[in-house]
Amino acid sequence: MKLWLKRFFVLIVTIMSLGFYVPPLNLEINADTNGNETESEKKSLDNSTTYIYEPSIYLDEVESYQITETDPVDELIEQAKEQMIQKLGPKIHEQIEDDVKEQVIPNLELVVANLIDTKYADQDFNLSIIENKVSGYGEKIFDLYDEDSEEIIAKFHVRRENRPLDGYWFNFHYHLAQDQFETHYEFADVYWSKDTPPKWMSKKLD
Repeated sequence: MKLWLKRFFVLIVTIMSLGFYVPPLNLEINADTNGNETESEKKSLDNSTTYIYEPSIYLDEVESYQITETDPVDELIEQAKEQMIQKLGPKIHEQIEDDVKEQVIPNLELVVANLIDTKYADQDFNLSIIENKVSGYGEKIFDLYDEDSEEIIAKFHVRRENRPLDGYWFNFHYHLAQDQFETHYEFADVYWSKDTPPKWMSKKLD
């Protein structure tokens, strides 16, 4: 057999025995798959929404909020002031409003506060205002009533006085139960004019 034919025959046998070297395709596929999955996961992380817990913006306000209770003395004084203004009526109050603000109301506040402090000191009290104001020419404004003892402890009045050569005045005063309401305790004196004042609780003319 010729030499070149033998070499050809050996080459054919070698190829048939060992085969051609082919790289494993499954490894490339797996590599591509893993790469795609990694890229997909990365995109998912990039696109995901991050939620961060933060305390409520109102938390500090809630913690600092304090429940305040109405002072019973202040509440009683407010009721007394309201009764006083209603007693005068719009027509009278409009003309003496400055005197009421500067003299009548401040002194009324002091009187009510002092009565409570003197009679009850540091004790609890249960007082109320009995509306007793009348229109026309009557003096009565309100009574200070003790709910526990069921007794009136003070009466508040306003009296109109015609003083010769001077004109009309409104005298604000109160009476105490301790002397059977005999003594007048004045707390304000307000000048009207020489003209006769309107009746109590008179409304302004439109």
